[in-house]
Amino acid sequence: MKHTLLSFMAFGTLLASAQTNKISRLPEMIVYASRIENPASSIPSSINVFSIDDIRQSHAKDVNDFLSKKANVHIRNMNANPVQSQIAMKGFGENSFGRVKIVADGRTLNNVDMSPPMLTTEALESIERIEVIHGPSPVLYGDGAVAGVINLRSSTEDYEKKTKISGRAGSQYTYGGNFLTKGGFAEDGIMYRASYDYLQSDGYRKRSAYDTHSFNSMIRKNFENDSTIGLKVNYQNIFYEMPGALDYASWKNGRKSAAYENDWGRIWSYGVALDSKFFLSDDEYILFDASFAHKFRKANWGDYNYANEYNLYEIFLSPRYINEKQIFDFDNKLTVGIDYRHDLYRVLDNSGFGAPKPYFNRDRIAAFAQDEFFVTDEFSLMAGGRIETINNRWSKTTSVKNNNYNDFIGSYEFGAVYRPVEDFRTWMKTTRFFRSAFCDEMSYTENGEMLDPETGYSVDLGGEYAFMKEFTFDANFYALFMNDEIFYNPYTTYYGSYWGGYNCNSPSKTQRLGMDTGLSWEKEKTAEASIKYNIVHASFTEGQYNSKNIPMVPSHRIRLEVGYWIIDDIEVKCGYSFISSQHLGSDFKNEHGKLPSYSLFDAGIFYTPYWAEGWTLSATIDNIFDRKYCDYASWSDYLGPSYYPACGRSFMFTLSYEF
Repeated sequence: MKHTLLSFMAFGTLLASAQTNKISRLPEMIVYASRIENPASSIPSSINVFSIDDIRQSHAKDVNDFLSKKANVHIRNMNANPVQSQIAMKGFGENSFGRVKIVADGRTLNNVDMSPPMLTTEALESIERIEVIHGPSPVLYGDGAVAGVINLRSSTEDYEKKTKISGRAGSQYTYGGNFLTKGGFAEDGIMYRASYDYLQSDGYRKRSAYDTHSFNSMIRKNFENDSTIGLKVNYQNIFYEMPGALDYASWKNGRKSAAYENDWGRIWSYGVALDSKFFLSDDEYILFDASFAHKFRKANWGDYNYANEYNLYEIFLSPRYINEKQIFDFDNKLTVGIDYRHDLYRVLDNSGFGAPKPYFNRDRIAAFAQDEFFVTDEFSLMAGGRIETINNRWSKTTSVKNNNYNDFIGSYEFGAVYRPVEDFRTWMKTTRFFRSAFCDEMSYTENGEMLDPETGYSVDLGGEYAFMKEFTFDANFYALFMNDEIFYNPYTTYYGSYWGGYNCNSPSKTQRLGMDTGLSWEKEKTAEASIKYNIVHASFTEGQYNSKNIPMVPSHRIRLEVGYWIIDDIEVKCGYSFISSQHLGSDFKNEHGKLPSYSLFDAGIFYTPYWAEGWTLSATIDNIFDRKYCDYASWSDYLGPSYYPACGRSFMFTLSYEF
């Protein structure tokens, strides 16, 4: 497993202790990140980079499966449906949506509302690199990059012509296929890539079916001076049913049943994105990204006899200037840039509870800078700052008092990296970050007032070491403190016999103290093993819920994997996952019990015959012992506990051919 870069930011130039000798040039760039170019060894953060070989050798079913098993990321598959999956990192619980920035080929998948990013639209077979930043990264990524950043890169990096066709089928009448073709013309400097992915399933529970269609394409022109310009187009069509939550008795005795018989959702989206790099000189260049996206979602709650739909339009522009000129014979890398994003959110609501056609507009304008300064070959400093103004405007609605509200926020990052020997990196970083409320958080408050943005700061300290050519160890300790964290609070209003809830800023500060660590070993074509462990204590630190645990945060997570090559063509893998108990969602008083801990076992066999080049056959099984568990549950005084059953035993067969 390779680790890597991404970017962290700087305001101004850093002073260094005097040194007369001239140090070598910046370390060789080993990964192209989504926003700037940097060597992995110079980044003061816990960062994982997975190459196309890592992705293929994982034999994961989809992006959610890969992140859960390989990247130390907690995934909640709501209703056992990957379309509604939520990503949780760094001790964030029921409100984890929106605290992780998801970027696919420069296009942000996070929405302006509380709907989760649709990772199922990004076919794993079409991805060439996955980058995971653990922890806040606000300077480059801005609003919402609180718990981490996940970058998915599908751009081809060579001219070799390849086509891959794969099909899969499994339990719950699940089947699908993927087509991918890539290549280029070296003499003309043209690269291309196109893929189509389809997946259909009846779902584990009654009324939990889904089907997804996803198309992605890219064409890039490479110039002789290493400048590039690329154009990407994407389209998605998704349908899914929503069976709803069950009470405790139904979960235990009828976990496949549905609470609602007529609820469903449909999403259409398309987008176009431009990414480019223009060299001004050998050590000066400009990166420029631009994108447009349109998303249409329609949801029908037939059991309640109402539906709504919305159109979401997004425009994004980001020029960045990078200068790698030396300063007094010290290597230095300065990045400055501007981000602009416009979201237009139009709703048609026939629920009868509010305005039928409210509009929401959000404009975000940010300026940021980063400087990376090499004091010696072994020691480097990074610093960055960002200022961002966010203008929120509601119209045609009576649910908010202030139709126009502005957030003006600053963030920063300061870090240091020490590399005493080859393949050994240590880091320390402090960060200030922020997140503005989702538009539907703003429109559902007790008094119609806009919510304040979340703010906080964090400290990270860690290291990683690759030794004896086969082992890799990493550990990262962190402390994260927040003000005005936004929750749905069920205890906001008392109606005589029960409490009713609203979205609100937390009345007390919150903190998360934790550690992520892992050890892996691999001997090529012989065997491999890895263990990953997360521990976190997430709690309120004052006020109404002082010392109470934040709901839906497991204190411990363990992932253990072993693999063995029976022969060079056949590998067998087994995995074990443990998730500790969690307080029910919205139970800030910690009075209503916990969602029980659970252990899951999975296994797979993978066959790549030497006599049939290009063919791969695999068979996998998850939750081997058919454990009855939930990965999400919530509480309200009005309904009591509500459980979302997770998937029982399931299997999948996949056959692919590459030529």
